[in-house]
Amino acid sequence: MTEIQINQLDRIAEEFEQNGFVKLEQVIAPAELEALREDTRLIIEGGYEGKANESDYFHNFDNESGQEVFHRVQYVFPKAPLHNSLLILLAQPFVLEVLQRILGEDFLCAAEALVFKMPRNGREVAVHADCNPADPGLSPDHLIFNVDFYLDESTPENGCLLVVPGSHKWHMSSKEISERGWDFPGMVEVPMKAGDVLLHNTRLVHGSHTSRSTSLRRTLYYEFDSIHWLLKEGSRPQYPITEQWINDRLRLLMRAIDLRKAAPYARNEKPFPYRLPKGYELAWPNPAEEINLRPAMGYSKYF
Repeated sequence: MTEIQINQLDRIAEEFEQNGFVKLEQVIAPAELEALREDTRLIIEGGYEGKANESDYFHNFDNESGQEVFHRVQYVFPKAPLHNSLLILLAQPFVLEVLQRILGEDFLCAAEALVFKMPRNGREVAVHADCNPADPGLSPDHLIFNVDFYLDESTPENGCLLVVPGSHKWHMSSKEISERGWDFPGMVEVPMKAGDVLLHNTRLVHGSHTSRSTSLRRTLYYEFDSIHWLLKEGSRPQYPITEQWINDRLRLLMRAIDLRKAAPYARNEKPFPYRLPKGYELAWPNPAEEINLRPAMGYSKYF
């Protein structure tokens, strides 16, 4: 890695630590973006009725429109087999360099989801933090964050993200955050372009308004943690971690790296030089070997 690349990663890590979020512009190339859009379009158009693992599909009744609103799908990797683009995205080399710089070599993808605002009826996401920042079971030093891959332009008109910079350091309770809601002081809009990536700390206060725009807005959220903290505290307090779950999650990344090497849109990029964390001597899965594409903790529909 060159000195320029190291300095770039240091700047990203510093901004992320200071603000609780950092924007990475135009990380996803157009050809990969096209594959991701096609795969996610098929997931959304497939709807939520009659699906296996029914709890993976989130939909809620909207009183204002009188409609059931489809807005989220969890455990997305086995649900997009056309191009396997959602799994291939897991091995995006620049993102993995950033992850390793921030979390260390034992980083792990702990959960993944597709979140979307449907045209004309895009569900509000109330002001919240992705964990309870004040939970005594979660150490202030335990860093968990989401990598948000934007597949469509996100604007104030179609319900872009709003965040409170620096709020990840305040350790307010979920109840306090919810009570303040949209009156939370210091909230700013974070518009994004298709192909941009946002990292946000799970303690960061954020939300997004209802969208009545005619455009669809899709974001893929891949949550990352470090194995040593997962073993110590779980992904959230009271969510114990098993060795099998960690092994399955490590195999996911190994498979993603192999698939990315074969993807037409990634042929000219340098693959991420992944090494298994110390203490994990898993055999690299061969291409014909079946792996678990949906490693769930089994305690929460989110994990």
